[in-house]
Amino acid sequence: MEKINKYLEKLFIVLISALLVIIAVFLYRHYSTSKYLLVFEAVLLVINTSRLFLDQFWSKVFNYIIRYRYIISLIVFCLLILFKVNGSSIGFYNTIFTDTVDPSLANTEIVGHNRVLRGDEFNVQTPYYFSQYYNDFKMTSHQMSISGQNMILGYNAPVKDITQLSKPFTLGYMFLGNERGLSWYWCSKIILTLLVMYEASFILLRRNKTLSALASLAITFSPAMQWWFAPHLYDVFFWAMTLFVLGYYFFVAKGKTKWLVSVLAPLAIVGFVLHLFPSLQVPLGVLAIVLLIVCLVRDRKEIQFTKYDFIRLICAGTYVVAVLGRFIIQNYSQIHLLMNTVYPGTRISTGKDAILGQLFNNLTLVLTPYSDTNFLNNNEISTFYHFGILCMFYFVFIMYKWVKSNRKLDVNMGIGISLFIALILEIYFMLIGFNQLIAKITLFSYINRMFLVYSFTALIFTFWEIDSVTREKEIRNIPILIICTVIYTVLHFITIPAYNVSYVMNYPINIIFKPKFFFALEILFFTLVALLLFIKRNKLAASFYMCIILVSGLTVNPIVIGSSAISNHKIYNVIQDIVKKDNTNWLALNSTYEQNFLLASGAKCINAVNFYPDYGKWLLVDKYKSNDKVYNRYAHLRINLGVKRDFSNKIAPDAAEITITYNDLKKWKVKYILVENNHDPFYNIDEANNIQFTKIYENSKDPHRIYHLNYQ
Repeated sequence: MEKINKYLEKLFIVLISALLVIIAVFLYRHYSTSKYLLVFEAVLLVINTSRLFLDQFWSKVFNYIIRYRYIISLIVFCLLILFKVNGSSIGFYNTIFTDTVDPSLANTEIVGHNRVLRGDEFNVQTPYYFSQYYNDFKMTSHQMSISGQNMILGYNAPVKDITQLSKPFTLGYMFLGNERGLSWYWCSKIILTLLVMYEASFILLRRNKTLSALASLAITFSPAMQWWFAPHLYDVFFWAMTLFVLGYYFFVAKGKTKWLVSVLAPLAIVGFVLHLFPSLQVPLGVLAIVLLIVCLVRDRKEIQFTKYDFIRLICAGTYVVAVLGRFIIQNYSQIHLLMNTVYPGTRISTGKDAILGQLFNNLTLVLTPYSDTNFLNNNEISTFYHFGILCMFYFVFIMYKWVKSNRKLDVNMGIGISLFIALILEIYFMLIGFNQLIAKITLFSYINRMFLVYSFTALIFTFWEIDSVTREKEIRNIPILIICTVIYTVLHFITIPAYNVSYVMNYPINIIFKPKFFFALEILFFTLVALLLFIKRNKLAASFYMCIILVSGLTVNPIVIGSSAISNHKIYNVIQDIVKKDNTNWLALNSTYEQNFLLASGAKCINAVNFYPDYGKWLLVDKYKSNDKVYNRYAHLRINLGVKRDFSNKIAPDAAEITITYNDLKKWKVKYILVENNHDPFYNIDEANNIQFTKIYENSKDPHRIYHLNYQ
């Protein structure tokens, strides 16, 4: 039997190598210019194939990496910052502004391509962060509004404030400038998330290094985390698990580690709160607290807590209350504005917004990095890969064996029961829903992304159950597992949503299989991974799992060098020269992206994205707030110029198109206008309002013009 197992392992290694070759061909068809991706694939292929003969060697390498993970992470981080590596999609600006200064820097992506769907990142967050350099990192910024915007509420931008201690991702902007600050942001998020998720899994899985490493990779490079890498969504997952880890070690750690945790824990609490994304903060915060409690109960013999530790607790609590209290008091009016916006402030969720098929893995996520969906968008459908339903089926058997043994089985049931109950509540909310009163009482009214929380909970539950089954023979029953797997597989297949089938049918590169056959193969692949994990073939399962991650998560965001997509344009230099001499208000007309490019370039563009209404601007043209529902929102502002003011054209919940008059330009003290040629109104001396438009920038290689306004 042992020889058969060895032969099967070698066969699986060969199959994985063949799969890597297929993946390499598939990726090259989509990223034909990304030679580095092929090099990466070749390295993976060599490592995997060498496991046929050097499996023990690679096990030692793995243990070495785990042992020295913090030192290795620091070295890798410094190298990435040195070479200005990031994953931003700001390269999209190269398609808008074509007046390139240095043609050799026109394409900065070395792997992958820009994601237009990630507008929240390259068209909002990154310009906001870049603009802080020109705002001297002040709390309030007038770079994008007349009355000012709070820059912590604005995607937690870097600010000169004590709260910055709780924002490690943006520290680079303050000390290294925008280009390396952008690199710091992306690289620190990836590396710190890998470390935190490993530590969280290490605690939950009782020091199972292999499964903890796999869980860390599965979370960090999941489609959910990569498609939502910026701004808030990713961060809430990070901070929730950071609080869990630091909370655990706050009570369990010894010596110097205890004092280090005592410093980091209150900073993490502030970091979690300031991300102001209740849709995820509520469920993930509760989940982190519940897991922390059950883990501390489980490991109560390891708790090191003396009367002196109450001093640590009081100091930590005092810091949190002082910092958050000060922030709320100083910024109450802006927080009030944000929480009372038409969108997103007044949204109320009562659930019942999912179908049965969404309880399983979304089988189209392996294709979404290469072709946009024809339903919703790639961001909205992204989740974590898990075997939650399969594990829930099998958990019934585990409960039976645990109760039958008079609770003597060492299967860490506190965590399992907590996660199982959480999954039941999440499924009930998604499929059946709560009435509005119960939703408000339970705070579920804030949760409009429960499917993400559910898939994350299911992923943690999956790894917990696999760890428990592989540890305890009493609950490892292959016939029961096979029955559960068959039921799971059939249910998964028959509940595939019709829109997934339609998407695969319309996939641009021909798939040789019919959609149903494609889904059947993918389900069988997932089932194989699950079974390998359950029968303690972690290395093989990890290899297959990594193939899934490589195709569906790792290639979502590009690998980019520098930020020349913003600075490598003649118009950027023109804007910079103007701002140095005359730092006054700009307006981008008939535009969606140009206003935020102006913001990133240092200009005060008053129609850049506002997180809450800029009444300093709107009351000048709408004295009685007659159109408050139009602009009282998180808003991308498309401004047109005409003879009559018009607020009637609302594009989307987070966007508004508004027409202002020539006289409104004077009210807003606009001195410079950026406009694209094909949207260029007839600018001349406006006799009625005595405004003279002087063209100060025009380039035959670029479709944009800049006008200077002189009020007579």
